[in-house]
Amino acid sequence: MSPKNWSALNPQQVSEVVTFDRDDINWTYREGDTSMPARQAEGVAGLWNKLRLYNAALLADEVGTGKTLQALGVMALLWRMQPSARVLVMAPNRDICRHWDREYRKFVKTHYRVSDGLVRDNGNGEPIHQPQLLWRLDELATAVEEQKHRFFITTIYSLSGLVRGEEDDGFDKLKGAADTAAEIHRRIKKALGEQGFDLVIIDEAHYFRNSEGKSQRAKAAREFFGRAGARLGTRTLMMTATPSHKSMKDISSILSYITDVGEARAEELLNKFALRRLRRMKGLNGTYDKYSYRNEKDLRADFDDPAAEMFFALYQKLLVQKEIKDGRRFLYGYLEGFESFDVHREIDEEQGAEEEVVRQDFLGAPDTEILVRLARIHEDLGGLPAHPKYDALVNCCMPIDLFNAEIDVHEHKHLIFVRRIPSVREIAKRINNCYDRQMGKMIVKALAPNDSGLLLSRWERSRWSRKVFNLLFESQMQTDDTIPLDNDEQLQEEHADTDTDVNSRVANLFVVKKTGANRSTDCSNFSLRLRKPESLFFLLLEPASDYRDGAYSYYYRKQSGERLRDEYASAALETRGFSGQRGGEKFAGNKLDFKDPMQTLWGLMYQMLAPVDREKIERIAGNSAKAENFGHYLKNGFLFASPVIVELYCWYIEFCRLGEKGEVQKRYNAFLEFINNKLKNSLALTYFRAALETFEVICDNWEDHYKSNWQVLTGLSSPAFYASGGVKDRQRLILGFNTPFYPNVLAATSVLQEGVNLHMQCRKVHHYGIAWTPGDNEQRVGRVDRLFGKINAQLEKDGCAELAIHYPYLARSFDEEQLASFIREKYLIEERMDACKQSAANSEINLNRSSENWREFLRKPEGLSRNFSSDPFPYDPKESLT
Repeated sequence: MSPKNWSALNPQQVSEVVTFDRDDINWTYREGDTSMPARQAEGVAGLWNKLRLYNAALLADEVGTGKTLQALGVMALLWRMQPSARVLVMAPNRDICRHWDREYRKFVKTHYRVSDGLVRDNGNGEPIHQPQLLWRLDELATAVEEQKHRFFITTIYSLSGLVRGEEDDGFDKLKGAADTAAEIHRRIKKALGEQGFDLVIIDEAHYFRNSEGKSQRAKAAREFFGRAGARLGTRTLMMTATPSHKSMKDISSILSYITDVGEARAEELLNKFALRRLRRMKGLNGTYDKYSYRNEKDLRADFDDPAAEMFFALYQKLLVQKEIKDGRRFLYGYLEGFESFDVHREIDEEQGAEEEVVRQDFLGAPDTEILVRLARIHEDLGGLPAHPKYDALVNCCMPIDLFNAEIDVHEHKHLIFVRRIPSVREIAKRINNCYDRQMGKMIVKALAPNDSGLLLSRWERSRWSRKVFNLLFESQMQTDDTIPLDNDEQLQEEHADTDTDVNSRVANLFVVKKTGANRSTDCSNFSLRLRKPESLFFLLLEPASDYRDGAYSYYYRKQSGERLRDEYASAALETRGFSGQRGGEKFAGNKLDFKDPMQTLWGLMYQMLAPVDREKIERIAGNSAKAENFGHYLKNGFLFASPVIVELYCWYIEFCRLGEKGEVQKRYNAFLEFINNKLKNSLALTYFRAALETFEVICDNWEDHYKSNWQVLTGLSSPAFYASGGVKDRQRLILGFNTPFYPNVLAATSVLQEGVNLHMQCRKVHHYGIAWTPGDNEQRVGRVDRLFGKINAQLEKDGCAELAIHYPYLARSFDEEQLASFIREKYLIEERMDACKQSAANSEINLNRSSENWREFLRKPEGLSRNFSSDPFPYDPKESLT
């Protein structure tokens, strides 16, 4: 192939280089195949041919169909044809950029067929072209000028805030941004030659739908991407699942940045440049589209508290007065709630100057002043009234019994979207409080089984204080083999995003604090027993000696100062064939035999596994490095990121009450005998099975954490977390949410609305704050409605599944009016939106329509009886013949 004249490709040729079946490296395309791998191969061929013919293409496949994978296929084919090609990827934010980095490395490893020295290294199988992640456009220009790299990734947000102009009140920031972007464009073109980048890929291209907008991004993008005859790249691929995000005008606006659209109508542009296929999931009994399993539910919140009803009655009266006075139209997003937190502005270095995001995720809507004024009045009268909408949401997200092991772990996963930024903290706090109530009750039941409720009540009134816990239950605590706090090597990993006012206080009891009179508790002492190598109970959460049900026969003892110290970790590693890997060299000490073999929790649970789970153990056990890593995954999940640690602690307290005395080996084996019957209906076994089910997929997607022994899990000790612009380390939350471990509930603003995968364990979405448009709504739901997620797994296993989509609202209030308006509008246009033929949508609430019968517009699962819509803009095989 000539770099200047790409030859046409068909899907068969694509599949000779790339496999789109992650479980079959030998997969090849066959004409007439309607599976998603076949459609993805067609997608790569279709995009390649459109780029060849028109130098521009728009990949508009529905949410969750593998658009990134198809774009990577195009990249790989380009480098195969032209090894020196330079590629730029632009994605909205750093999280999505890092997602591209991970997906690229996984693609080269698992989807690209050969180690050819062009895309994949002949020796180590790593990518030939290492991606350069750059967060500022001037950094991008500098990296290009170095002439060392072939693959660059940067953010769309880098186009915003290019200039500030604080020093000059008369400075035109929009012109300044355009001029700065033009200079960066000039530098890149000078370094690369007139052809510029060989390929530019723009992810979430609907960010450019406001081409004439008065924002730095819109003005800078025009100059950065260049005009006709001087484009930034020879060929440009744009990607978005919602190309007509608000109206058909979006199509021409998006494409105008990369090609001449002239006066062409939107449908003409789509026919020429676009591929749009609707997602199909393979199930046990056939193929399913999203309407086969989506179940939209209204979540009604009633005014049971007179004070709360009075609060919202006054609110509505004042809101109407304000709207009339200001001449405003009602917009979606009112009445999410008042918060118990002081409102403060979050500044994100990516979003601080991003005009559109500021409009979407607000610290306060126009009703903020009203809510603050009313909240202060009520506080002066004795406190805030109840908030029924918060309560309804929390009740929906809370398990009736957290310790009911018959409930699948994934049923505890809930994804919540809000508009008002402080609401993410409020929701996470309230849910953690409810989890604390269940976990606290379980702990008190173990420590004080005869408590009439007085101790539990006193502890709860203290907000689950460590100090009060130590005072109330001191007499029941175990001190016979307390582990000394002589170093900090086993402390929980700290994160900059730690929010002590929000996080679980009961879970925090199991964490050793660095300082303070109450740095330790009986709970943290128990946790240390399971983590310290000198404690025999360290073996409890170690892998079985043969990774199945093998026990341990010996340990080490050495002189440490004036005392002899037993050490169990190195002996266990040595037994498993990993001698010396923990400390870098073989442990020096006397080798002593146990009086009886020492079993582990892993070994006990192996005996209780079904054959299908044992097969997974066998697959993992066949690779000792993978088995060791699964051990870290499981241990950190049990200790830090699940209620399993509470269950184990309560068992230990019950066991100690039996008065078992004697040396530690005898007590350890007695404890295992005590819990053996409990394990059959335990959280430990439930989470063990869930961890087995998810481990290999998680490893494929999170290789960095695989290599670091899953230390990231040690910082995820709360059942609920929140993600907003002010939360820097959102990647750990995304990872945890995709595992069986914490967080169970993730409350987020629009920072997680696009470009991230949250589908591995979750099938429940809550729109606490209504999306601005049906396009935004679809992007949100698309975080969990994706191929190879929990929904897909249930369809393949059972032939049926439900994606539950909840809409909480305050009944008989303005909140119900705005939800009714949105649901009706969404229903009327979403199938047109699927086909890229939608009418214009906006965020104004139409109060002229009756709100009666609005629930009729909620989508209900249609199953296999549904007649599928045809793909709006399918792959055209004729283009491969041109």
